[in-house]
Amino acid sequence: MNEESVAQLIKIGKTVKVLYVEDNEEARVSTLGTLENFFEHIGVAVDGIDGWEKFQENEYDLVISDINMPRMNGIEMINKIREVNHDVSILILSAHNESGYFIDTIRIGIDGYLLKPIEFEQFVDVLCKSVENIQLKKDNYDYKINLESKVKEKTQKIEHLYYHDGLTGLENRNALLQNAKRYRSNGLMLIDIDKFSAINSTYGEKIGDDILVNVSKILTKTAAGECSVHRISGDQFVFLNIKGNSLEFCIEKAKSVIENIASSAIDAHVDDFFIKVNLSVTVSIVHGIDNDNFLECADMTLNHAKKTHQPLLVYSDDFGLREKYLDDLKAVEMVKKALTEERVVPFFQPIIKKDSVTYECLVRIVEDENIISPYFFIDAIKKTPYYNELTKTMIRKSINAFKDRKESFSINLSYEDISNRDIVEFVKEQLATTDIANQLIFEILETESIENFSIVRDFIMDMKRLGVRIAIDDFGSGYANFSHLIELKPDFIKIDGSLIKNIDRDVNAFILVKAIATFSKEMDIEVIAEYIHNEDVYKKVQELDICGYQGYFFSEPLKQITVP
Repeated sequence: MNEESVAQLIKIGKTVKVLYVEDNEEARVSTLGTLENFFEHIGVAVDGIDGWEKFQENEYDLVISDINMPRMNGIEMINKIREVNHDVSILILSAHNESGYFIDTIRIGIDGYLLKPIEFEQFVDVLCKSVENIQLKKDNYDYKINLESKVKEKTQKIEHLYYHDGLTGLENRNALLQNAKRYRSNGLMLIDIDKFSAINSTYGEKIGDDILVNVSKILTKTAAGECSVHRISGDQFVFLNIKGNSLEFCIEKAKSVIENIASSAIDAHVDDFFIKVNLSVTVSIVHGIDNDNFLECADMTLNHAKKTHQPLLVYSDDFGLREKYLDDLKAVEMVKKALTEERVVPFFQPIIKKDSVTYECLVRIVEDENIISPYFFIDAIKKTPYYNELTKTMIRKSINAFKDRKESFSINLSYEDISNRDIVEFVKEQLATTDIANQLIFEILETESIENFSIVRDFIMDMKRLGVRIAIDDFGSGYANFSHLIELKPDFIKIDGSLIKNIDRDVNAFILVKAIATFSKEMDIEVIAEYIHNEDVYKKVQELDICGYQGYFFSEPLKQITVP
C-alpha cells in the first residue's frame, strides 16, 4: 500500500464533505466505518431519493453512491445532481455483476469506481485520487517534514481498525476471510447470543456493549489459542479452526462455548449501575466446505437451528438450505423490484359485524396477471431493508385507501415492526398528517418472537392515546395467553384460524373458543373469528358470543374495497 496515498487521504479528508448513499444496511455500516477513518464530515442516505434530498439540503464535495437501490437508483440520482452541480466529484460503488451500468456511468461523468466488496488498497487508492482532485480545486499545500512518520503510524492504525472490531478488540469479518485463506481452515463455528436485542432494549446499548466485551473474553479463553476468534456483527462471533481440523474437534469446542457461556453470570456496569446477566448461545458448525461459502452456510444453519430450537447444529446438504437460500434471494429481488415499481399493494378482506363492516388490509404483490401472497416472500426479506420499506408502503397505501371513507380498517404489525423505531416514527407521522386514527386498528401478532413485552405494551398505550384501536391477532395459537390480555387491554382479539376451521367437527376447539369468547366479554373485548370458510363453520360460530366474522365464506381478499 502506498503510504503517501494514505497520508494525503487523511490530511485532505478532514476538509472534504462526503455524501454516502447505500441501501444495504450491512454494507452501509461496514463501509461507513472505513470512511470514518478518513473523513470527518459524512452525510448518509439510504436510497436515491434520500440522497437527492440530502444533496439539495447541504453542500458536498464528494458523492459516493451504490447503483442498485429502491425508489431511485444511483444513476437517476446522479443525473439529478449533475443538473444542479457539474463540479462535484462522484464515485460509484460497483459490484462485478453491475457492468451493464458502465456506459451509463461514463455518460454522466463520474470520477471513479470503488469495488464491492471493498478491496482495501483499491478503495484507498481511488479515494485518494478523488480527494486530491478536490483539493486542487480549493488550494495547494505542502507536506510537513515529520509527516512520513505520522503517516506510517496512522497507516498501521487504519490497518488495525480494518481488521479488528472497535468494541471488543477481536478480529473482525475482514480478518476472518483473510485467516481462512492463510490457515486453510476446515472448520468454522458461528456463535449467536440468544435474544440479545432484548438486553439492549431493557438495559440500553452501553450495558449491551459491556456484556459483549465480557462475552468476547469468555470466548477468547475458550478458544485457548486453538481457534481464531472474530466478532463479525452485533451479537455474532466466529471460531475459525487454526489447529484442530476434525469435525469432532469443532463439536467439542462448540459444546465448550455453550457450556462456558451458560455457566457464567456475566457482569455489566455503566457508572454506578451493575447487573449480572445469564446468557445462552446458538452455535452452527460448517466443516469441509469451500471457504468462499462457509459463512453463507453457517448463517443458513444458524437460522435453521434457531427455528428448530437446537443449541448446536452441524451443516448438512440434506437440510436443503442451499436451495432455500437461492429461493430467498429470488424472493428478495422480487420484492425489491416490486417496491421500485409500486406493485406492492393492499388487498382488503371484509370483517362482518352485526351493524357494520370493517376491513383487514393484507399485503400482496401484483406481478403480471399473478397475485403473490406474503407466504412466498415475507420470511425471506425479514432481515433486509426491504422489509421496513414493505411495511411502510402497506401502512401508507392502506391509510390512503380509507382516508376519504368512513369504514374502520386494520393493518398487521409484527413485533419486529413495533420494536423498530423507524417504523413507529413513520406510523406517528402518518397519523399526524391524516385524520384517520379513529378508523385505524393495528392487528398485533403475539408470538414467541416477542423478546421484550414492555415494548409491545408501550406501543399499544401510545397508539391508544392517539385514538388508534388494537387487536391481538391469532389468539389461541399456542403462545398468546390470558394474562397478556389483562395487561394489554386490546379492543379486539382475533381467534386463530387453527381453532375455527374445524370448529364444527372438533368439540375441544369449540370449548376453547367458547372459553375465550366468555372471558373476552367479561373484559369488554370484542371477539372476531377468522378462517370461516364454509356455512357449517359459520353456523357453529354463531352459537358463541362473537362480534365479527371473517373468511372466504364471505369474501376472499380483493383489490377493491367491496361491501359483501
